[in-house]
Amino acid sequence: MVVLRQLRLLLWKNYTLKKRKVLVTVLELFLPLLFSGILIWLRLKIQSENVPNATVYPDQHIQELPLFFSFPPPGGSWELAYVPSHSDAARTITEAVRREFMIKMRVHGFSSEKDFEDYVRYDNHSSNVLAAVVFEHTFNHSKDPLPLAVRYHLRFSYTRRNYMWTQTGNLFLKETEGWHTASLFPLFPSPGPREPSSPDGGEPGYIREGFLAVQHAVDKAIMHYHANASAHQLFQKLTVITKRFPFPPYISDPFLIAIQYQLPLLLMLSFTYTSLTIIRAVVQEKEKKLKEYMRMMGLSSWLHWSAWFLMFLLFSLIVVSFMTLLFCVKVKKDIAVLSNSDPSLVLAFLLCFAISSISFSFMVSTFFSKANMAATVGGFLYFFTYTPYFFVAPRYNWMTLSQKLLSCLLSNVAMAMGAQLIGKFEAKGTGIQWCDLLNPVNVDDDFCFGQVLGMLLLDSVLYGLVTWYVEAVFPGQFGVPQPWYFFLMPSYWCGNPRTVVGKEEEGGDPEKAFRTEYFEAEPEDLAAGIKIKHLSKVFQVGNKDKMGIRDLTLNLYEGQITVLLGHNGAGKTTTMSMLTGLFPPTSGHAYIRGYEISQDMVQIRKSLGLCPQHDVLFDNLTVAEHLYFYAQLKGLSVQKCPEEVKQMLHTLGLEDKRDSRSKFLSGGMKRKLAIGIALIAGSKVLMLDEPTSGMDAVSRRAIWDLLQQQKSDRTVLLTTHFMDEADLLGDRIAILAKGELQCCGSSLFLKQKYGAGYHMTLVKEPHCNPEGISQLVHHHVPNAMLESHAGAELSFILPKESTHRFESLFAKLEKKQKELGIASFGASVTTMEEVFLRVGKLVDTSMDIQAIQLPALQYQHERRASDWALDSNLCGVMDPTNGIGALIEEEEVLVKLNTGLALHCQQFWAMFLKKAAYSWREWRMVAAQILVPVTCLTLALLAINYTSEIFDDPPLKLSLNEYGTTVVPFSVPGTSRLGQQLSEHLRDMLQAERQEPREVLGDLEEFLVFRASVEGGGFNERCLVATSFKDSGERTVVTALFNNQAYHSPATALAIVDNLLFKLLCGPRASIEISNYPQPRSTLQVAKDQFNEGRKGFDIALNLLIAMAFLASTFSILAVSERAVQAKHVQFVSGVHVATFWLSALLWDLISFLVPSLLLLVVFRAFDVHAFTRDGHMADLLLLLMLYGWAIIPLMYLLSFFFSAASTAYTRLTIFNILSGIATFIVVTIMRIPAVKLEELSRTLDHVFLVLPNHCLGMAVSNFYENYETRRYCTSSEVATHYCKKYNIQYQENFYAWSTPGIGKFVTSMAASGGIYLTLLFLIETNLLWRLRTFVCAFRRRWTLAELQNRTSVLPEDQDVADERSRVLVPSLDSMLDTPLIINELSKVYDQRAPLLAVDRISLAVQKGECFGLLGFNGAGKTTTFKMLTGEETITSGDAFVGGYSISSDIGKVRQRMGYCPQFDALLDHMTGREMLVMYARLRGIPERLIDACVENTLRGLLLEPHANKLVKTYSGGNKRKLSTGIALIGEPAVIFLDEPSTGMDPVARRLLWDTVARARESGKAIVITSHSMEECEALCTRLAIMVQGQFKCLGSPQHLKSKFGSGYSLQAKVRSEGKQEVLEEFKAFVDLTFPGSVLEDEHQDMVHYHLPGCDLSWAKVFGILEKAKEKYGVDDYSVSQISLEQVFLSFAHLQPPTTEDGR
Repeated sequence: MVVLRQLRLLLWKNYTLKKRKVLVTVLELFLPLLFSGILIWLRLKIQSENVPNATVYPDQHIQELPLFFSFPPPGGSWELAYVPSHSDAARTITEAVRREFMIKMRVHGFSSEKDFEDYVRYDNHSSNVLAAVVFEHTFNHSKDPLPLAVRYHLRFSYTRRNYMWTQTGNLFLKETEGWHTASLFPLFPSPGPREPSSPDGGEPGYIREGFLAVQHAVDKAIMHYHANASAHQLFQKLTVITKRFPFPPYISDPFLIAIQYQLPLLLMLSFTYTSLTIIRAVVQEKEKKLKEYMRMMGLSSWLHWSAWFLMFLLFSLIVVSFMTLLFCVKVKKDIAVLSNSDPSLVLAFLLCFAISSISFSFMVSTFFSKANMAATVGGFLYFFTYTPYFFVAPRYNWMTLSQKLLSCLLSNVAMAMGAQLIGKFEAKGTGIQWCDLLNPVNVDDDFCFGQVLGMLLLDSVLYGLVTWYVEAVFPGQFGVPQPWYFFLMPSYWCGNPRTVVGKEEEGGDPEKAFRTEYFEAEPEDLAAGIKIKHLSKVFQVGNKDKMGIRDLTLNLYEGQITVLLGHNGAGKTTTMSMLTGLFPPTSGHAYIRGYEISQDMVQIRKSLGLCPQHDVLFDNLTVAEHLYFYAQLKGLSVQKCPEEVKQMLHTLGLEDKRDSRSKFLSGGMKRKLAIGIALIAGSKVLMLDEPTSGMDAVSRRAIWDLLQQQKSDRTVLLTTHFMDEADLLGDRIAILAKGELQCCGSSLFLKQKYGAGYHMTLVKEPHCNPEGISQLVHHHVPNAMLESHAGAELSFILPKESTHRFESLFAKLEKKQKELGIASFGASVTTMEEVFLRVGKLVDTSMDIQAIQLPALQYQHERRASDWALDSNLCGVMDPTNGIGALIEEEEVLVKLNTGLALHCQQFWAMFLKKAAYSWREWRMVAAQILVPVTCLTLALLAINYTSEIFDDPPLKLSLNEYGTTVVPFSVPGTSRLGQQLSEHLRDMLQAERQEPREVLGDLEEFLVFRASVEGGGFNERCLVATSFKDSGERTVVTALFNNQAYHSPATALAIVDNLLFKLLCGPRASIEISNYPQPRSTLQVAKDQFNEGRKGFDIALNLLIAMAFLASTFSILAVSERAVQAKHVQFVSGVHVATFWLSALLWDLISFLVPSLLLLVVFRAFDVHAFTRDGHMADLLLLLMLYGWAIIPLMYLLSFFFSAASTAYTRLTIFNILSGIATFIVVTIMRIPAVKLEELSRTLDHVFLVLPNHCLGMAVSNFYENYETRRYCTSSEVATHYCKKYNIQYQENFYAWSTPGIGKFVTSMAASGGIYLTLLFLIETNLLWRLRTFVCAFRRRWTLAELQNRTSVLPEDQDVADERSRVLVPSLDSMLDTPLIINELSKVYDQRAPLLAVDRISLAVQKGECFGLLGFNGAGKTTTFKMLTGEETITSGDAFVGGYSISSDIGKVRQRMGYCPQFDALLDHMTGREMLVMYARLRGIPERLIDACVENTLRGLLLEPHANKLVKTYSGGNKRKLSTGIALIGEPAVIFLDEPSTGMDPVARRLLWDTVARARESGKAIVITSHSMEECEALCTRLAIMVQGQFKCLGSPQHLKSKFGSGYSLQAKVRSEGKQEVLEEFKAFVDLTFPGSVLEDEHQDMVHYHLPGCDLSWAKVFGILEKAKEKYGVDDYSVSQISLEQVFLSFAHLQPPTTEDGR
């Protein structure tokens, strides 16, 4: 029941996601229908011809020799060979044959058949041999007689002699060779008569080659040998003739030939996109950690696969139903693509193929963890599994049944063979029917359609088993691997969840050994929900081991929140990942609610709620759907779900976002949703990894309340970088450093252990005198210590023992506040921040801020002062000692940045190296780029050589027994005595051979027409020969009728008649057994095989196009990735020119393309393909390939703009390449076949498709090859020249000719289209289009803007905001040039169903050396403002000026003057931190000689040195933010935009960042920063504005805002109430009494937050009162400060409505 519920839930999820991906779904539906449509279109275009009457053929007189018998070969005569030469009987018979023919001919005996074969192969005169008669008897002596049962075979030339005299149509037909003795029927049957215009039956040419004449002559000679006189008499009154069966009325349909060849390929192409989509969807879920997240929530793996399978199966069912409809519905006059086949069987076949394709895609997906790579390799493998069919098809008749079945283990080959069988049954006229399921198409074949269906289903099962095994043993980065033999373990099948035995764990607790003074005693009365014992994790990094977690032992208790703290990379997320089963521990154990994590993860996950560090959400599910999905997944009943979801939405405050998709939510809302998912359905164990990161202050407080409410019966593990959050929420706090647990206990316990006393924090004004402050502090408190000096923040530690001196110090500071330049101040007892910093400092000096700053100073002092000065300027940071007494006194030397050509060259080099680094790091993709084309071409050439490797034809017995039991109609009209006699013998002879004679009383030919009409295609297998005996004057005419649908029926029919006559003469024991055994090929004939070379060009071109479809798409991957993560935008903002960006990429990609191109030449050389390797044509081929590269790469760049995910771009562009190359190439090629009669249309389409580089390449390669081979043949001899003229076979002397088969137009088109696509690309990206876009967007949105602004509530504007606006509106030119940033009435409207005014007329001027803070709630418009200022979004109205240049009209110049750190890291995973900084240093134009020093300085300043040479993708969130900030600061930009730069950083990193930003500000930069941390804004900002609903609500310095919007003091106190509410109430009463008018702002658990108003209150007084009350009321810690910015910020909370969309 649970299983069914979960399955239904997953199906609902998959269906919803699919429904929302409209384009993907439409493409999946459209492509199969498009390819089906191609067949329908061809069906309509290819005209069928109705032949209403039966076709009757004239008699064929076999005594009449073919014309070429009369023309002996040059310089000789025909030879009639016989074997063995020592037999007189053999010679006699052969001489008799020679005499019969009455032409110039000599008899040539050979002692053995081997001698004869050697003669044919190697002797120059062997072409004179007309035929050889080889007797299959052993003649011991020359006089040995010929036995009565004669066996012989005739050996005619392998290459048929007469075809040159009679052939029409294409010279390059393979049918000129061989006698088809390996098969009885053509591989592809035709529905009409085979060769309808040939009365003699056409190929293999039994009559026109003289085979029947020789056969009959030999048979007559044998009869004369055994019964000379009787035979002589018989043949005087008897004539033997042959005649072709008449054919009933039929429809002549060339389409049925086309379908047999093209149906498999089109079916394979139909499912390509579906296959790629499946692979991408499955791997993307794995890559985004969604799959493992669902598993953590209790979902079993097999259910997950089942749901995917069922969803894709149902979708495929719809697709194949449509395809079946298109194939089987009559499009005109009772004609469909498959006119005769049973639609239900076609549907069953397509469905079986779809199932196997789904299983194949699942199998491929298990080998990958990255969707891009999976789609790349998966697509190639999908095509790769089709290529064996190229080998199978031409050798089909030679393959055994087991070989055919074995090749069907590849589903694409099985499908191709099935499609081929459908085509054969269609051509046969019956179509595929259920009754034919176990019947082969004809007697040649032993393979039936039922076996195809069986193999497709078997493939599905096998692929499924591989999927199951690989996923279990290699679960990838996330998941616990099973041992390779897991399926042999009983525990795998039976399961054995073991609950922990109490004694084992409780008794002798090993943890006690780890207890030190820094670990608080465990609570006795609480149950441990999680027990961690000696847990360790080691990661393999290259060849080295990296310790992630070392020997962690920790208990987490029910009803408590345990907070895990640690710097970035300390091991917090690693610990959580092990506890949730994402990856296994290297050693140690952990027990969650009694279950062990390595053994019983399935049980654990049933009660687990998880909120990961990164949002693990489905982009296309709504908020309510997420909650509904995970609630049911955890086991909540459907009935309870709506209420639970409603409750949770209310709890989270997301009711208005109920129906918003997660991809449209802001970062803060996504976090809320993630927490909701963890909480829903009452999960007993919660693991919350940085749950409030990215939230504004109001949202964070709401989450704190929520967690406090929800913790009662749950075990909660939480990690955070907000120390106030840890202090407030943490019942117990554990701190990790360098992977080891350093301490654990309550907040109070840790503060007592690590606290150094009281903290006094001062915020400096720009003119502050830190020296004076320091002296004053030390005067009052001699043993005070400077704690940190970061940004505008100055912090001192005042020891506890000096408490009595504080009041006088505080009083003095208040008094001298203005004189010393102090903006604001506050004091607090030990904070969690201090505990954290102290722990870090004790473990690792790199965590000590002073320790970090000092070596940096020494390092700077050691270097030449001028170096430092220029370096710090360029790096956007300054000497950190400035303002504390400079160590460096020399004047700063400013260095000139590169400009002009030098800058362009430097930027080009930077961009080029970026591409090179990408290729180097993504070596697998580079390998695929090289191997895919080479493999495809190698396989193609192997297949071509394999098919053109011509086997000598085997011998074939010309007997009806080869065909099984057949019906032989015969008629004896009139009263011919001889006829009656012969018919009696015929009946006896056939019955003896188990054939079925049937006497026909009426007209025999009418009977044959009637039977053929009634029986349809089956008639051709059941009735192959017929005879009639009738008198004509004195003679009896015996007619041997043959059914020409079988290749060998003429000779078989004659053999029956001759046997009949022999038996009549010599009795029933007489028989003649004849075989056709063609001669081996002579060396001359081998040389002539070039006839067939022309059509190989098609195969080569087709395979080359398949390879190029995959190769070309890879060039879009980096383009899309860079745009998706905004790295491209940041590069443009850093000043890179559009042409530089794209041309550098093009150059690298062309070099990358050159490598596989050269290797393709090597492959052609290895296979010695003359067309491309002789006469200097290798250069032509290289030119073709490189022109294709030049055309296709810019096209891929252009098309990449349509995609936002690299994997999507790759799959869809691969499909585009297939459609624009393979599909167009096939269509044009099919139409060029003369039989199709659409040459004119093919020429038109060929010209239309010239804009597609893929089509041009395919046609050019095919034409080049065909032209070379045709030209080579037609100029090889005079005879060949004569035939080329006769059959109008065209070729071009100049390969680059415009006319077909020249390639001039294709080459010209590719050369031109490359330039055109590049121009389009530049137009899209450059200022020209930017200005146009800005103008159009603004014009379109202005009326909306006016309407929205009128609607906006007109609150009176704040005076400071109004003053700033008026200052900006009337600027002088000088002030414009001097002011780095001016924002003038900037507005932005988003076009939505309800247009959204995101930014509303903001005006601002930011001066040099100013740091301006942009504060606001999520959705206030901060990020939108940044996007407009950096040119990512167009401006609706207003303008902004950077350095005097307008953003609307001079975006290029503006970008050279700004640095930008976006909200989300715009970093390239494949580069190291150092490489990124070097690249941006080059983009900024820093001279090469200074780049290393500058980058080194930036790394040192941001504490990134240890990570400098690691790939960015390995960085923690905090380190990525550091790097993003470094990129914004590097290279001295005049204006720097930092969008939430410190999100996710630990306190140490945050302070270092502040330091760096403050130094940049002090060096004269204008900085605009947004942040959710008020502390950060106080430390950094000289002015700030609070933004609400896109408008500034207040503006000024932090102190000005605090004075204006709040006065008095802020008191935060934590009371030790131990759950007793009255203790807290007493303290609250004390505050109300002591500070009249105090307001309780906030209360969480034991923490109270008061606003103490009044101007008469002094800081010293408040502090003194609280210090005295501390013991009495059990105050653990408190802090007194001037009203904080946070309170000012929160006072605007009521003005901000709920947010709408991310970042807006």
